[in-house]
Amino acid sequence: MKFNDTHPVLLTSGGPPPWLDKLADSATLEAPVMKRPVEGKANILALLKLAIPLYEFQHFSYRGDVGPGLFLESYRAAVRGVPIETLVVVHSDAAGQVDSILINHRPLEAALLFSRLMSDRVGDGFGADLFLGAVQAAALEPVAADPRAR
Repeated sequence: MKFNDTHPVLLTSGGPPPWLDKLADSATLEAPVMKRPVEGKANILALLKLAIPLYEFQHFSYRGDVGPGLFLESYRAAVRGVPIETLVVVHSDAAGQVDSILINHRPLEAALLFSRLMSDRVGDGFGADLFLGAVQAAALEPVAADPRAR
């Protein structure tokens, strides 16, 4: 059973996540679809603005606080017809400002596609080393599709 199969889809997502307007100027965003962290509120907001339109839909199975200073989102989506599941973990400091965001995409093939598409959208705007380029993504595809192809 997949992780998102364990909880029913929420009827509404309630709009933008409540943590979005609490981003600290020095916040950090990390994700397996990126080769390095992104720092700073303006950079994170710019990346999210480019990433969200890639999703054809978002069906949330959980969205809420899970403890002091921790917020969790779990949702299913599709990117160019490819199913993708996402888990977002948001940490807030003692003052209530969001200082760290971790976004996990799965399965691997969907995460690779997301990274490549973000590379196309972002270009060199955040440095050429942030997402997988077309050549890097193509080099990984046989490994993701068949581990014996190494």
